[in-house]
Amino acid sequence: MADTIKNWESMRLALQLSGAELRELAQHFRKDAEDALAGKPSSLSALRTYLGLPTGREMGTFLALDFGGTNVRASRIRLMGEQGFVVESKVAKPLKCADYDYTCSSTTAEELFDFIAAIVKEAAEGNQDYKLGFTFSFAVDQTSAKDASLIAWSKEIAVPGVAGKPINGLLKEALVRAGLDRIEPVALLNDTTATLLSSVYQHNPSRIGIVCGTGFNMCYYEPALQMIVNLEAAGFDGAPATVWDRLVDEASQQPGDHPFEKMIGGRYLSEVCRAVFGEYLKKAIPEFTTRDMNELISGQKTAEAILGFAVSEEEQEGLCALVRAVFARAARLIGAASFGILSHLAQGKGVTEQSIAIEGSLVEKIKGVPSLIEDAICIFCMAPTENTRIHVAPNSNGASVGAAIAAALSCYKL
Repeated sequence: MADTIKNWESMRLALQLSGAELRELAQHFRKDAEDALAGKPSSLSALRTYLGLPTGREMGTFLALDFGGTNVRASRIRLMGEQGFVVESKVAKPLKCADYDYTCSSTTAEELFDFIAAIVKEAAEGNQDYKLGFTFSFAVDQTSAKDASLIAWSKEIAVPGVAGKPINGLLKEALVRAGLDRIEPVALLNDTTATLLSSVYQHNPSRIGIVCGTGFNMCYYEPALQMIVNLEAAGFDGAPATVWDRLVDEASQQPGDHPFEKMIGGRYLSEVCRAVFGEYLKKAIPEFTTRDMNELISGQKTAEAILGFAVSEEEQEGLCALVRAVFARAARLIGAASFGILSHLAQGKGVTEQSIAIEGSLVEKIKGVPSLIEDAICIFCMAPTENTRIHVAPNSNGASVGAAIAAALSCYKL
């Protein structure tokens, strides 16, 4: 038993990041962000969104479209300023099911966007005068807040004829074909930007937006540009990797790509955990999900139910400890990266009290993660003399609400 405990304890310690390591990571993240902003080589980006922050007083009824994976969601949202917002209608449909597949290479661009337009029609309840904001979470070339061109698909989407084309332009054509010529797409943004807009609209003093669901990304409001900047943070290469991270990277579809996301994103956390389990139990481990990991540590599932074979009581304890270590490391990496941006914004004047807008399953479904992120910032990264509180503000529905706010901002600019 002692050897078993020693084994998992040493592995848990290998996943643990010290205060010094977190501070070093934060400094590296800040430098890479500032290099990207200055146009220097960097593992981060500084992509302009051409969107500023809302005042929280924007009002009106807008359509919101959210397309960032294999589901499309359309909503009609009423912004009420100080009174918040109301989601008046919401329609969600998968791009792929037993009856159809709008993700494959045999689908045309027109077919895909006609499918999206039909969902918009259902949410709008007919052809009415609405401005529409589109949260589109794929790589784009953006030169204005109104539209952007797709660079390349990801996340299993392989529809030809879209790359290089303006997304809202394609959507507008589809809306006209569907008899919805009175609906006008006026803003295109990604999910991190939408999350930040949604949080600020709800009077949270946020300047950083994060999405940590299947993948991972960050954005922040850059005062020098007076707009939100997308960091493409999945590509950050300054985090210390373990042997298990290297195994996951080598087995991934694109080795060397998105190293930071592979330590944080839900798509990869279960794979990191599986590599750790394999070394701990000295057995081949079947695939499982991040949800399985959460259910293991919450007592909803046993290790045997997840792995398909019996383990001892001591091994069950070790597996739970290792899952917690993988989750805790992800949270602390997010905290350190956030502190890197907070210190950039502070410019040596001291970090002010604020919240960090975060959407995604890691924060919303894994107990204790928000506190671990806050601790990484306030306990490990800040100087002992500082006592500023940084709060994590979980922000569900941010992708849709943020799209409606972006549409509202386009009207206020007119």
